[in-house]
Amino acid sequence: MGRNPSMLSPKQQSFFKVLLGDFSNHLRIPPKFTKNYIRPSLGKCVLRSPSGKHWDVELEKRENGLFFHNDGWQRFVKDHRLQVGDFLVFHYDGESKFKVKIYDRTCCEKDVEVAKKRSCSPTNSLANEGNQLALVKDEIVDLKTLNYNKDAENADKRRRKNVMSGKQPRIEDGDETSTGSIMFKSANSCFKLTLKGRCSLYRVLIPKELAVAEGLMSKKAVDIEDPTGTMWTAKLLIIRHKQNNKTCDRLDMSTGWGECCKANKISLGDTVVFELVKQSVMRIHIFREGPGRRGGNDRPSVVLDAPNIRN
Repeated sequence: MGRNPSMLSPKQQSFFKVLLGDFSNHLRIPPKFTKNYIRPSLGKCVLRSPSGKHWDVELEKRENGLFFHNDGWQRFVKDHRLQVGDFLVFHYDGESKFKVKIYDRTCCEKDVEVAKKRSCSPTNSLANEGNQLALVKDEIVDLKTLNYNKDAENADKRRRKNVMSGKQPRIEDGDETSTGSIMFKSANSCFKLTLKGRCSLYRVLIPKELAVAEGLMSKKAVDIEDPTGTMWTAKLLIIRHKQNNKTCDRLDMSTGWGECCKANKISLGDTVVFELVKQSVMRIHIFREGPGRRGGNDRPSVVLDAPNIRN
């Protein structure tokens, strides 16, 4: 006979997280755990590490779940030198405290003091993030990513089958014009990107005019909604550079975008339209390179018809 989750003992109320993506700013608590164990009014919690020290951490409720957030979580990440691929187990006392066990990529409990001696740079920096991901990709299986990749593969197979049979592929995000290009219409601000270099798989330059108009210059992150409805949080970085002997700022979308590309099988040559459907929420529409509407081999030409656009 099954038991109500709320009746389970505190020792049984636990969950684990493998650190991937932009974990240094926030970490999502599994939605099922949130639903079963955490009261809706809980706004703060305490994390206790194996050393016995405590960190006060805020909880932020978003559309896609409940997150460890803000300075408390960032201090916890920094103090424990957490890295991509680390494995954390959270034991919940049923009130507001979590005991946290930390394992590194060797699958053994992490020696934080040794990690501090080895670490001379901020955790999860852009300089070492790619190497960390490469080290853990053979050890970590992200079931959600596998499912997304499978869905994308099935969609690609259907498109290829339609082309071989002479059927016209279905365009869900725009209408084809008489010239064969795709007209993307929206009442929201949009910009597009055709991925031409490998760096575009990991970083996206957001047009300055649009970023200012949508208030993104003051934001630290933005949420990306992919075609499956899954949300990906991407870090925003202001890059200062010189242009015509003047110092200018540009806004880049970085950590988080690469994971979204991988899960949705976005490749070089594809065109992606970014549609700002809400404040700090971008919905992406993917137009893949390959056999065209009229049997050609060129990538689809996408034309935007929206306010505050950037072609």
